[in-house]
Amino acid sequence: MKSQENSQNYRRSRCDIVQNSDQIIMRLEMPGVGKSGLDINVEGDKLSIIGRRIQESLKGDKLIHEIRSGDYKMEYTIDETIDRNAIDASLEKGVLTLTLGLSEAVKPRKIEVVGK
Repeated sequence: MKSQENSQNYRRSRCDIVQNSDQIIMRLEMPGVGKSGLDINVEGDKLSIIGRRIQESLKGDKLIHEIRSGDYKMEYTIDETIDRNAIDASLEKGVLTLTLGLSEAVKPRKIEVVGK
């Protein structure tokens, strides 16, 4: 899995990516993004994730303005080891978790010995 550069109009989310014997798990910080603001797609060898933030403006004169606005966009190149039909996503407390199942061909398996 390889991360791609994104456009200057988007922010990049911080993420953790781990792999175990049968899946890759990605956790991405997406504060301010709700389920309806997520757009996750796989096309060919590209996994793209867009998170649109819904932010209300405060009325009045700005004294301090530190909360950044902007949407998130990340793109990753995935190879044939990822099963395109075994990708799941969940969003909880501003953290998006993607589970990418590995193809059966790359999963470890025990070889049984036959004969005497």
